Amino acid sequence: MNIKFSAFILILLAFFMFNCAGTRKKEEPVQANKSANQEKDLTDIEALLGIDTNTNQPAKKTPRKKKKSEKLNLLNENEVANPDQAKSAPALTSREKREYERKIKNLQQQLRDKDQIIQQLKDQLNQQSLEITRLQTKKESAQTYQPTAAATPVSKVASGEYEATYQKARAAFEARDYQTALSLFQSLIASNPNHPLADNAQYWIGECHYALRKYDAAIMDFQKVFTFPNSNKLADAQFKLVLCYLRKGEVDKAREEFQQLRSKFPNSPYVARAEAILAKY
Repeated sequence: MNIKFSAFILILLAFFMFNCAGTRKKEEPVQANKSANQEKDLTDIEALLGIDTNTNQPAKKTPRKKKKSEKLNLLNENEVANPDQAKSAPALTSREKREYERKIKNLQQQLRDKDQIIQQLKDQLNQQSLEITRLQTKKESAQTYQPTAAATPVSKVASGEYEATYQKARAAFEARDYQTALSLFQSLIASNPNHPLADNAQYWIGECHYALRKYDAAIMDFQKVFTFPNSNKLADAQFKLVLCYLRKGEVDKAREEFQQLRSKFPNSPYVARAEAILAKY
């Protein structure tokens, strides 16, 4: 009885062991297939997410080639970015600056010398024009005039001729023929100093001397305007006195004449003009 029972137990154990071995053999390919499917699903998910799963192959590097055209483009871009860099001149040294300043002063002096020569030529032309005008006037009206009225007396003229000569002198002044205008105005004063236009003639004598850069003579002429108490040229003459002294470089004297202008003619527009000019000195 015991022997049969033991044999039954052995047969039963062998049966269970056989079934378990078969089960494991069947589960191994299932497990392998399951792992392969999971790996494939994971690969598909990573591809959808944009993740590179090819870890075995290194990423290809784009070769860096500097072509000649690219270098030229780079140079062109630098020139556009810094357009003034290539054009900028080197800074001058102190010695070079002094040399340029010396040359500029020499050129300025040459210009002043040429201006003086030109002015002398103009004076000569004015003298010739004066002589021609004098001869023409002598022929037409038998009336002569000289640069200075005191040197050659001039005969008196009628009122109509006085005004005509005054207008002729003004036209000569506007044409910058100052010497001719000066002689005509002086002839009017010598002819009739009491004429209503005599004070204007005296004022324009000063303007002629001022234009000819004879400032001392102009100062005397403008001061003579004040001998005509009722003249309409008093403020004008006072203003020109300020300018004459400024031209001579006598700034203090010019300021004194300006004080006279402001006190005697406070409402004159010349006050503001003279004040603006003096502010520069």
